[in-house]
Amino acid sequence: MIDITTLTKEDISRQVIYLSPHIKFPETGILSSWNDKYIFVKFRGPNGEACIPEDLNFAFNSGN
Repeated sequence: MIDITTLTKEDISRQVIYLSPHIKFPETGILSSWNDKYIFVKFRGPNGEACIPEDLNFAFNSGN
């Protein structure tokens, strides 16, 4: 889960993993913005989709 209250402008463009009980496979996307209730993630299109924080985690790159 991503805690909205700890997000900063440096988190914009970070890769996230979306995993909801309603989907079979996790999806990766790019964090684009947030408000007090939703985190907006760009998956395939140019616009961010509203996601609840409980369904998101940051992806970690092992090469960095």
